[in-house]
Amino acid sequence: MRPPPWFARSLVCALFALAWANGCGGSPPISRIEDKARLDVPIAICRKPLAPNETNDAGVARSDAYWNVLLPGFRGIGFPIRPGDVDCVGDRSDNGMAGPVGTVNPVAEDDLVLSAPEDGVQAAWLRAFRTADGTAFGPLGLVRGRASELDVYAVGRFRGSVRNSRFELGQLGTFKIVVAHDGRCVDAKVDVECESTVVFFVANGGKLVAAANTPEQRLRYANAKGLGRFQYRLTTDPPMFDGPTVRVHEKLLVRDANQEEVRKAEGDRVFTLAGEGRLTAQQDSLWSQLPSLSDR
Repeated sequence: MRPPPWFARSLVCALFALAWANGCGGSPPISRIEDKARLDVPIAICRKPLAPNETNDAGVARSDAYWNVLLPGFRGIGFPIRPGDVDCVGDRSDNGMAGPVGTVNPVAEDDLVLSAPEDGVQAAWLRAFRTADGTAFGPLGLVRGRASELDVYAVGRFRGSVRNSRFELGQLGTFKIVVAHDGRCVDAKVDVECESTVVFFVANGGKLVAAANTPEQRLRYANAKGLGRFQYRLTTDPPMFDGPTVRVHEKLLVRDANQEEVRKAEGDRVFTLAGEGRLTAQQDSLWSQLPSLSDR
């Protein structure tokens, strides 16, 4: 038996009303693909459009473009950065400076240090202030260069060797990590005491936070009563990233006055990612196991 005409009309109206409620009248459909993209692509906290004269023939941003986006008060190569100048998020360029006070020197072309790019993102360190101990201090940014602009995702501060500081990028969970090597032992003369440190910066909330540090190289001498002079040398392998952890393999060697090996130790130091981008060391450095070096 065929349904009466009024039944068909009612059915069409009901289907139309349901479609309207789920589509036009209800909340717009959610794109899961777009949600994932929003999580995967960071949001720039500072941005600078690039003029034609701020890129080279290959379309790569020139060094002064990095200075301009990180330090808007930058006046050009050959001019000094003033301690009161602020970065692109409004913090003083000399904030967090510890140790020797930096001198105000004209910015040179090579005072920009860049890491190798990872998916287009680089660490950019500005050696804004030089110090008497051969180190420099200045803003450290996580930057992406595009065809027509520079984007900054996080800003921090770093102090390290003028000539031998270097940077690389890593990933811990959802956090981008900048690994900063201060390189001071590379600067040191043969058999001169030195110490180099690796600093792990976590990009979180527009800031590059110094979340942890660990010795990279150490060289010390000490005198033991009745035994003479000893050399203590610590070296490390490059950090290894694995999910929420970063692992540093350490090697400690102790030699006597005749350069004979009297002790050797190896071990891993593991840092685990905790809440809010913090890194927690699970072990002390082998360097901490040495006897007091005060009697030298």
